Amino acid sequence: MNDLLFNMDFYDDEYQQFQWDVHILIKGTLNASVRYLDTQIHTDLAEIKAALEKSHDDETQQHLVDEHVDVLETNSRQERFLKNMALVALASRLTHALRNMTRSAESFSQRQKKGYGHQGMSEYVRLWIEYKERFNIDFFDKYADRVAFIETMRAVRNQIVHDGAEANTFKFNDEIDWNESVTAFLDCSFSEKYPGYVSGDNIGAEVSVSREQLDNAVEASVNLVGWLAKELRAREMSSIRKTKGTQ
Repeated sequence: MNDLLFNMDFYDDEYQQFQWDVHILIKGTLNASVRYLDTQIHTDLAEIKAALEKSHDDETQQHLVDEHVDVLETNSRQERFLKNMALVALASRLTHALRNMTRSAESFSQRQKKGYGHQGMSEYVRLWIEYKERFNIDFFDKYADRVAFIETMRAVRNQIVHDGAEANTFKFNDEIDWNESVTAFLDCSFSEKYPGYVSGDNIGAEVSVSREQLDNAVEASVNLVGWLAKELRAREMSSIRKTKGTQ
């Protein structure tokens, strides 16, 4: 029974499942949704164009032009929402994979009951502490480049989830001079730190994840989980060999 258990690579299983979830459930769903939107907008715009060609009334034509603009804006807003949600899903699935692999490692490296780090830290920092203390995998220094993308992804995800994708949020305190412009009431720290993830400005600024940014995050996440799966399996096998050598 023990030999059968030792031959099971839980880390590679997690890696394979992670890839499937990311490429099929997250990116696949995004692709299908974008295709649907593309089909819908082409249909809507074709109908508006046909109506414009038939109409000779100025008021009706202006209404159709306004409707044309509204369709384009709605489509852009919906696509932005889909890509933002894909990044949120990716961040959540990555966290789940990293935690799953620490649970699988209980067979050769017991987890502290009190946990790692403290609640004031991000979930990723607590995971990096755990990986360093349990497996000597140092994401703070030696392997920092492998997880460098995560802090940006985490910040973007939080802005989407906690602030409804508003890039510049309102700040209210006793020091605000209500005679100042509206920009004085805005917290623009996210826009200033992550301008590449922002569309628009001032009160209208929104978090906007591009397809390239999402694809880069997916590639980095898959590479990280794949690399970790091999590292943890190697440590597990080393522990097994040591245990058998002492018997």
